[in-house]
Amino acid sequence: MRLRRLDLTRYGKFTDHSIDFGAARPSSPDLHIVYGLNEAGKSTTFAAYLDLLYGIGERSTYNFLHPYNTMKVGARLEFDGTEYELARLKLRTGSLVDDRGQAVNEALLAGVLGGIGREAYRTMFSLDDQSLKEGGNAIIQSKGELGELLFSASSGLAGLSRSLVTAADEANVIYKKRSSSTKLAELKRSLEALKVERNAIDTLVSTYSALKSTYEQADVAYTATARELAGAKARHQELARLLGALPAALELRRLDADVAGMGDLPRPPSEWFTLLPQLSRDETRLQALLETADRTLRQLTDEIEAIAIDDKALTVAAHRDMLDQGRARYLAAESDLPKRRLALAEQEAVLVRLLADLEQPGHAMPEALLLPASLIGIIRDLIERRSGVETKLAAASRELVRARENLERLGKEDGSQNGAAVLDPARLGRIEAALSRLSGSDLAVRLTMEERALVQARRIQANQFAQLVPWTGDAVALQLTSAAEPRQIEAWRGQVTAIDRRIEDHEARLRDLGTEQALTGARIATFVAGGSIDDAEAVRLRDERDAAWQVHLASLDAATARAFEDRMRQDDMVSAGRLSRAQELAELRQLRQTEAATAAAIERQRELLAEARAEHDALAERIRGLLPGAIEYDAEASARIATLETWSTKRAAALAAWGDLQRAEETVDGLRGELDGHVATLAASLADAGLGDANHLPVTELMQAANDMLAAGKAERAARQAHEKAIGDLSHDLRERERDRQEAEDTMAAWNREWAEALSRSWFADKAGSMAAVRAMLNALGTLPAILKERDDLASRVAAMERDRAQFRGDIAGVLADCGLSPLAADTLASANALVERHEAARHAAQLRADRQADLEKHLEKQRALEEELAVHNARRNELTSYFGTDSLASVDAFLSQARDRDRLEARAATLRDQITEALRATSFAEAERRLAHVDADAVERDAMELDARIEDLTERAKLLYSDVSLARQKLEAVGGDDAVARIEAKRRTIFLEIEELAVRHLTLRAGTLAAEQALHIYREKHRSSMMNRASEAFRLITGGNYSGLTTQPDRDREILIGVSRDGGSKLADAMSTGTQFQLYLALRLAGYEEFAALRRPVPFVADDIMESFDNPRSEEVFRLLGDMAKVGQVIYLTHHWHLCEIARDVVPNVTIHQLP
Repeated sequence: MRLRRLDLTRYGKFTDHSIDFGAARPSSPDLHIVYGLNEAGKSTTFAAYLDLLYGIGERSTYNFLHPYNTMKVGARLEFDGTEYELARLKLRTGSLVDDRGQAVNEALLAGVLGGIGREAYRTMFSLDDQSLKEGGNAIIQSKGELGELLFSASSGLAGLSRSLVTAADEANVIYKKRSSSTKLAELKRSLEALKVERNAIDTLVSTYSALKSTYEQADVAYTATARELAGAKARHQELARLLGALPAALELRRLDADVAGMGDLPRPPSEWFTLLPQLSRDETRLQALLETADRTLRQLTDEIEAIAIDDKALTVAAHRDMLDQGRARYLAAESDLPKRRLALAEQEAVLVRLLADLEQPGHAMPEALLLPASLIGIIRDLIERRSGVETKLAAASRELVRARENLERLGKEDGSQNGAAVLDPARLGRIEAALSRLSGSDLAVRLTMEERALVQARRIQANQFAQLVPWTGDAVALQLTSAAEPRQIEAWRGQVTAIDRRIEDHEARLRDLGTEQALTGARIATFVAGGSIDDAEAVRLRDERDAAWQVHLASLDAATARAFEDRMRQDDMVSAGRLSRAQELAELRQLRQTEAATAAAIERQRELLAEARAEHDALAERIRGLLPGAIEYDAEASARIATLETWSTKRAAALAAWGDLQRAEETVDGLRGELDGHVATLAASLADAGLGDANHLPVTELMQAANDMLAAGKAERAARQAHEKAIGDLSHDLRERERDRQEAEDTMAAWNREWAEALSRSWFADKAGSMAAVRAMLNALGTLPAILKERDDLASRVAAMERDRAQFRGDIAGVLADCGLSPLAADTLASANALVERHEAARHAAQLRADRQADLEKHLEKQRALEEELAVHNARRNELTSYFGTDSLASVDAFLSQARDRDRLEARAATLRDQITEALRATSFAEAERRLAHVDADAVERDAMELDARIEDLTERAKLLYSDVSLARQKLEAVGGDDAVARIEAKRRTIFLEIEELAVRHLTLRAGTLAAEQALHIYREKHRSSMMNRASEAFRLITGGNYSGLTTQPDRDREILIGVSRDGGSKLADAMSTGTQFQLYLALRLAGYEEFAALRRPVPFVADDIMESFDNPRSEEVFRLLGDMAKVGQVIYLTHHWHLCEIARDVVPNVTIHQLP
């Protein structure tokens, strides 16, 4: 697929903008550079291309200029030999349309993309600075593993190693051999802990009953003691309250006596206590204020009578504005009029001088000398154009002479070059073709690398065969030896693990059964030691008694009677014992049954253990048959599996090294033959061109000789073409110079006609011969309008000032006559000033008298208010003095002080009554008083002290009993309820389910990791040859020759990528510098794209400023590689660095550069 044109119709910051990539040019790289400044829209362009292919996102961020419903991006795409006009709209369905607006099936693009999604396209067919960094990190994380690096380069997935490591770590967290910190190990420990806990709480019923009885007795004793202690504390608190209330009762009786001693003292209102101080202060204040008011009123009356007013002067107020304005204009005229007259005279002199300069002295109408503005503009324009016309004519003449001289010189040189010999172009073409095949084939580099790889392959094969010791032999003998597949080994390892686990389980079960059998026997022995109560003993004694009875019946003598009596007594004794120990008898029967079941289980476990060991030995024997005789092995099957796995791995590695050596030898032989053929072709071409001993030159000298001959031929051909082009250019230039000379002469003639016509319309046409004189006349005329205007303005101002002075004199005389004042004095301004001053004095006197009269009214109002306030004060004073029967406020103050003391004593007494009532918890003070009346303080103190000692004893006893209760409760709770064992079993089943889930998860992770590693191995083997060659050459070019290429080195079951430096040294990929790792990843990505294009239809590859940190030489090599890549598919490079565009144009001349607005 190829992008012919991208239309950014309404997308992001773009509106109706198109980038036309044009048609693909055969045999030319399809490389395009899109240049734009920062924020010009390079990233927006790439996003628009992806949205065209896959649809505009639901929450696109490129709608800041165009709303969602108007967004549109289109393109012309080429694939399958056909061009398609397509566009993408912001719609949920049917967003892909053609140029007619008809919906297009998404399968059209999905088919050509081969099912590649948006993110896959971004990772596989685009590069930016971030992806380069992630690729460098991937090289470090993969530790240079070849398969993973090749897959990462071709797919763009740089995080594969991190994903594999994460999966392996998660699997190891779940289970790891001989590790005690995994999840499965923790769950197994939890199972053991639950088993111990179950055994600990599985207690007999009798033991549980005893523990419960002990707890109940301790709890009853503690409850009784706690109740007694609470009663003692309550009685002690009651006695403490009685003792605390006695001092308050004594103080209350004293306060009641003090209140009774005050007699019948009146009870004034409460507000009088605050009113009395205010009345005392007001009495003094009001007397002082009234005296001050009387003095102020007398003073204001005297001042008003002393003020006199001029009524005639007050009439001037109607003419005051006229006087102020007239005086200002009169003063301005007095100061400016002499200056204006002098300036007018000076301006008249300037006009006279200007007329003299214009050669028009004494002209009666200077305004007639002014010219129209259009005429002045025409004349000035002609003056300015004169120098340009003259310069153009002179320059055209000089250029004409120079062109004729250069053409004559080249004509003479042409004759001397006709005799030079030129190499045959056909021979040069053959040399260039042979040299191109030799230099472009990289056979020499590949041969050097393959020879180095051959030496390394031989060393690796020797090392791998050395690992097989003590076995000895060659590759053929090694192929004939036996080996096992990894899957078979894993299957046997699983079988051995299962058998070992069975053996361990059987042995553990045997140990547990043996322990249980010993415990059961011990308990049976305990019961037997306490007396014969078992069934067998009872049956034996009963049989002996019956036999003795039969003997006695037969003999009926004393001896048989005594024997029968003895047997009967033993039987009765055993029967009585069995009856009294019925519970123990039941337990003994249960223990006998348990003992028999345990013995049967032990026998079965021994049989199963023997079967498992037999299976183990048979499997170990099968494994031994696959091991070589020279290798030592252990008797254990697991050890033999490890030995077999090690042998199989080493054998496979040795055979793989032998195969690599065979392939390396074949590759070196093929490269050497191909290189010799190219060298022979180039030598023959040089010999045909005249180079005698070309067949004996080394490859480098042969290539240098071919380059020198090609350069000489190209230089000669270029020099002749340049000379012929120069003659043609000079002939064309001579004709242009002659045409320029004629045009300059015509321009000069036209200027002379326009000049004469313009001056004929002026009064100085006689000055046409002198351009300087005309320019001076125009400059002088330019100042004439300003001088005439200034003269007229000054004359108008002088006349206006003289009119203002005369009018002001008349106005002053009229005002004096209207007001009946004295007539006008000789000095008009002095008369006006005196009139204004007299008016101001009269106005000030009138204002002063009005202010004093207003002050008088205010003080009279204040005096009346003070008199009213004094009357109110006297009424309140008389009320207080008459209540207490006195005539002064001081006596009233003494009575109020006594009343205040009485109120304080009564308030304290009420507080004490409340305290006593609350302390004794009585319903009323009378009840509390009755209780206190019969209290003996000494007896109460003795009772309180006795209770203190009693409370201490009870407290200690309660602590001891609480400790007994807590201990009994802990023992009882340790036994647990009836369902404790069931809960523990439920927890065990839950843990078993968790173990099952973790085991499935572990197997899934391990299987997935192994499958991914196997896929990487297959991918490495499939793509290592072609892709490695491309990546090696690209890496050499990008590093500027610091590295001569890439090679690999086997490392157990994988291959490690190694960079070969210019001096022959080597460096692991993960040990390179950060910048070199970026360049290595870039080389791998470029090689990966070419690998993809070789197998499938290529799609456009987009790179976004990946060379910001590259210097110019490395940038040149990268562009050269991009140019090679562009020969198999379209490559688009986005950048905001113009120097990269220049570098690309130098390296790939056919590159197309597009600029964003």
